Amino acid sequence: MPTRPRPIVVIGAGGIVRDAHLPAYRKWGLPVAGIFDVDRGRAEDLAAAFAIPTVFDSLDAALAVDPSRVFDVALPPQALADVLPRVPQGGVALIQKPLGMSHGEARTLAGNLMAREVTAAVNFQMQFTPAMMAIGEALTTGLLGDPVDIEVRVQCKTPWEDWPFMTGLDHIELPLHSIHYLDWIRAHVGMPRAAFALSLPHPDYPDRADARSSIVLDYGDRLRCCLSLNHVHKGGPDHESAEFRVEGNGGTAIADMGYLIDQPAGVPERLRMNLGEGWRDIPLAGARGPDSFAFVMANLQRFAAGEDDTLVTGLEPSVATMALVDACMQSSDRREVIAIPEI
Repeated sequence: MPTRPRPIVVIGAGGIVRDAHLPAYRKWGLPVAGIFDVDRGRAEDLAAAFAIPTVFDSLDAALAVDPSRVFDVALPPQALADVLPRVPQGGVALIQKPLGMSHGEARTLAGNLMAREVTAAVNFQMQFTPAMMAIGEALTTGLLGDPVDIEVRVQCKTPWEDWPFMTGLDHIELPLHSIHYLDWIRAHVGMPRAAFALSLPHPDYPDRADARSSIVLDYGDRLRCCLSLNHVHKGGPDHESAEFRVEGNGGTAIADMGYLIDQPAGVPERLRMNLGEGWRDIPLAGARGPDSFAFVMANLQRFAAGEDDTLVTGLEPSVATMALVDACMQSSDRREVIAIPEI
């Protein structure tokens, strides 16, 4: 946590704020100074539940506060183009992913923030999930050797109906869910040469663009990387699964993403490693929910205060992630392999 936590002003009072952001900030002692939502009643309900002292009457009022505060912009991607340019010059902001709905939008939004010297990060909290932090460190330190195989497999029942803002979006699964995996993979093994992806709708969600994806990332002959994701598993929680597997020539790590099983209840997360001497469970301190949501905010605040050297999910890496996501969306639309542009 930052040595001197800055008060947070939350922009948006949706489910992710209710279920993740505010519980995380309360648990880790990150003070929330105020909240705004276009639905004032929803903002008032959260203010009462989490002892937030101020409910702002307007977006301008929320953004015209003490510049020492941090803005948590927890809004759908289609709202960012209107809100982010209004973040005060030199401010500090955490932005809900994705950063727009295309690489072009991400570059425009990031460019505007950089030009006004706004210190900003995107809420890719998978980078701060305890199991994935451990796997990342195992890769960085060479504990797993050179990565040769990465596979993500998800068979779960995601309550898409809980997020009405998704209706009308051209893509859902890639920019709003698998973006987390793609961001983590890009950050730890680099940008692939090309991507092939196919996202499909499901009859249970006729008003949603898609609900399941298959993705193959081309890293040449050394590393195989694929993702298979079905969010409309209909067999019940007994056979739901959510696994992130990283194999190197020195060992294997498997993260069981329990927070995706039997939603919204979830099951405990688990990390196992085999470094050539058999499988063992790695104890985890904390979990994705709510802890990782506090950790990504902590990194932003520490970076702004000069306590951290690296802003892990800053604007430049987030724009790179959107380039990869954009390539996957284009691939699905065109049914062809898409080369990844130079960033």
